[in-house]
Amino acid sequence: MDLNKIMLINYKLLKTMCFVFLVCTACKSMNNSIEAQESSQAQIISCPEGWHCSFELLKNKGTKIQYDQFNYPYLTIEDGKSTVLVFKYQRNEIEGTADSGYDEYIYLNIDDFQKNINLTDESLAEVDATFRRMCFCTRESTGYFPVRKGHLKIKKINRNRFKIDFSFKLETVPQVIENINETIHY
Repeated sequence: MDLNKIMLINYKLLKTMCFVFLVCTACKSMNNSIEAQESSQAQIISCPEGWHCSFELLKNKGTKIQYDQFNYPYLTIEDGKSTVLVFKYQRNEIEGTADSGYDEYIYLNIDDFQKNINLTDESLAEVDATFRRMCFCTRESTGYFPVRKGHLKIKKINRNRFKIDFSFKLETVPQVIENINETIHY
């Protein structure tokens, strides 16, 4: 009798564990498909040594620099008709060193991938080109900055692939990344 009771308990436990596993797997599968529809992330090929670099494409979104009560800039990502390209460059932290994190992000709002883009200097405002610098630095040299000096060329290769060449220079803050030369698949 005791053996039958133990086997019944084990059976019920196994059945419950299988049910939980199936539910968790199904939820994760649904989450991944929803995220895949809204954004796409890929590794950037030309990444400086000692850095981690990636690319993210946010469909039906737009960015905007806003300012808080202390006139400190921050970026909002809102629903919109554009596609936001986010190039992320994060320097590897120095082991044993506090506050050694440093990253630079570049944001571009692209309205239409069907046409080629060729913009220079002030016309970069058409894609809201934005540079983000975050580090343990002075307040004035971190945050979000509009990019208005440079050259952006985006050429559509086929339906889901395009070539981007972007060289830019900020006069207000130091920067490590000055060129992006990538072929992006989305």
